[in-house]
Amino acid sequence: MSPTPNSLAARLRQVRLTRRADVTPRKAATWDLVKVALLSPMITVIVIAVIIGIIRLLAGDGLSGLGSAVAAGWLAVNQVPVTIGGITLGILPLLPTLLAAAGTAKVVAEGASTARELPDLIGIVGAALGGSMLVTTLSLAVIADGSAVTPIGQPDSLQAFGYTLLVQGAAVLVGVAIPSLKPILAEFAVPATERVGARGGLIAFGLLAAGGAVAVFVGLVTHWGAMKAMIADGNTVDGYLGLTVLSVLYLPNMIVGATAISTGASAQLGTTILDAFDVARGEVPPLPVVAALPETSIGSLGALFFLVPLIAGAFLGWYCRSDDPVRHLRAIGIGAAVAAALMVTVAWVSGGRLGELGHSGVNVPTTGVFTFAWLALGGALVVAVLRLADGGLTGRRRAADEIGDDLDDWFDVPASTSDDAPDAGDASDDVVPDVAERKAADDDAALSDDTSTPGPDATDAPGFGADPPTETNPGKH
Repeated sequence: MSPTPNSLAARLRQVRLTRRADVTPRKAATWDLVKVALLSPMITVIVIAVIIGIIRLLAGDGLSGLGSAVAAGWLAVNQVPVTIGGITLGILPLLPTLLAAAGTAKVVAEGASTARELPDLIGIVGAALGGSMLVTTLSLAVIADGSAVTPIGQPDSLQAFGYTLLVQGAAVLVGVAIPSLKPILAEFAVPATERVGARGGLIAFGLLAAGGAVAVFVGLVTHWGAMKAMIADGNTVDGYLGLTVLSVLYLPNMIVGATAISTGASAQLGTTILDAFDVARGEVPPLPVVAALPETSIGSLGALFFLVPLIAGAFLGWYCRSDDPVRHLRAIGIGAAVAAALMVTVAWVSGGRLGELGHSGVNVPTTGVFTFAWLALGGALVVAVLRLADGGLTGRRRAADEIGDDLDDWFDVPASTSDDAPDAGDASDDVVPDVAERKAADDDAALSDDTSTPGPDATDAPGFGADPPTETNPGKH
């Protein structure tokens, strides 16, 4: 006798199926795509409008031309060169760009976490990019409409779409990678050497940026009087506020420049050219944060700058440590390449034309080459030290056994202790199934069992395990 629709077995089975359906990623609905497309751009535009409106009211200019100013602000956030009063400003603050990109990445990551098939993920990516491109299109139209009454010039349309696609595309890529990177790495069986190397490169880049931030902070403290004098040139409260806000917004640009100088590259700001040892002082923009620049060369003390990439390289070498020196060096090379690529990207984005002062920024190719060389050098020194210390390979194997810090152990799942488990010596060569994949397979099998056609098994009978009632007289009811 099969269970009736109102039987305990049928109701409990339905409860289990409902719960699993609730936790299973579903295809993004229309509202989800709209949120991914417009949430981050709309918040960015609203914040820009509020900030510009407050500044205009404090300056007594009113709100006339606010639409064109907000549209130009959106383009500036996406690093699109803006022309004001016939002067093109190509070097734009990085802080708003980083904040807007972080918002886009967060929204996309939330949407991508609900996608279970490639078409769903493509729809989310398309919605995120389409929303940003739509706002850029509207911004170009607003600027063109108000160009007759505002000093804001019409940007190049192709350039505007290109920069927007570049900035927002990078943010979307990060957002997609947050929930999808591990499954992708597992799907393509990316070795642990590459994984650890890439992660070490990200951390090394963070250490380089931290060193640049410390250098800028020391420069500001050293020239505190000059910075206060520049702020005082604002004359009024709104002038002080404007100069301070602009300095904060351009602070990441200064950090990027200091980081590039620490690798040995040269930087230019206005007509001032400097590196770790020499300064050719010239005209600079009147921003308080520029006071961090040295007035004269610091001589041999400039060699202290090179400690930053050397320490970052040493950390990279320690982070990627392995029993096998070839794999160790390969991981260091991958990490150095990742950090160099990130350094080239931020160096290129942080530079540009500074009105009549010409191009400002750092030497991008030199920065990339020097970053890779310093990190590789620091990592190679760590490899040599680890090979020589503690008896070379024997001591390194013993240390790895004691603290479990071998390269593959950071990502590989320990083998089973059953009789058919692979030998411990071959663990680095065997592909150990990921725990999440095994759990997903078990869930799918359980779900398949639950949704199969009910049969005369024990789970279909009342009580989930009790023997089904035996009808001694089938002809009697």
